[in-house]
Amino acid sequence: VNDALVAQLAELARATPARACDVAPSTAGRSGASAGDGLFARGAVAAGRVVATYPGLTYVGAATRFMKDYPRVTRENEYLIARSDGSVIDAEPWGRGGENDDAWPGAPVALSEAEARRADGASWLERLRKPTLPRATRARLARECATLDRGDELALAHYANHPPSGTAPNVVVASVDVPRDSDARRRTQNVNVECEEEGEETESVWSIVRDGERSLVERARDASLAMFGEDADKPRARGGTVRRDVVRGLVLVSTRDIEDGEEIWLNYRLSTHVTPPAWYVRVDPEEDERRWSLD
Repeated sequence: VNDALVAQLAELARATPARACDVAPSTAGRSGASAGDGLFARGAVAAGRVVATYPGLTYVGAATRFMKDYPRVTRENEYLIARSDGSVIDAEPWGRGGENDDAWPGAPVALSEAEARRADGASWLERLRKPTLPRATRARLARECATLDRGDELALAHYANHPPSGTAPNVVVASVDVPRDSDARRRTQNVNVECEEEGEETESVWSIVRDGERSLVERARDASLAMFGEDADKPRARGGTVRRDVVRGLVLVSTRDIEDGEEIWLNYRLSTHVTPPAWYVRVDPEEDERRWSLD
């Protein structure tokens, strides 16, 4: 599957004109109020094809501790999404691409001089409470972020809305690992944020919480170790060592033929353990119960 997705992204990189998406007011009504912007297909898309890509910073494994507002990263950010391997992509600083270049890449990569001085001079306790990337790492990531195509009109998957009542989703998410030296890299607007340590990858808090094979007690223990434990004690990801030759992205893939101008609907599959927004309607309640079961 990954090879097929990489091949599609490479094809999209070579296509003339390049396939794109549109962002416009959503057709989803939410209790009489506007649902804000939504994502729309520009041109017909056949079933099984990449519709859009999810841009932004991809936090790999234990690097989630560097996320903005960590550990309460979702408090003011609606543009986070987790991959199947537990990596988390933050599209908030990407926005609509070139329309707001000042916001990209944002913290924790780009800091003001005052913020950088505070980060570099922080005490051990301050670094534990609010981890920051080393200055050299920030500089390297900033250079890579500057190479991405801010005008890529396929990189708008974060504007896809959850389907309203009576509407079925027409896309699914799929993780994709894109070789850095491939044509597909040109349509993958992501930069990996990884821990500098070599060797076995530590597991992210997100993947621990989502792991249905562990008991609630085991999840609480391992999540605590992932956040606050010493490096030697942190739980290890099942995938083995960190792959640094790929960029970790995520795409929306059509589940059926989609017409030109049709709105894109993605099942958000919100956790059953939190109170969802008033507008949220579960697509498949039984599937959600199985997915988020603590048994």
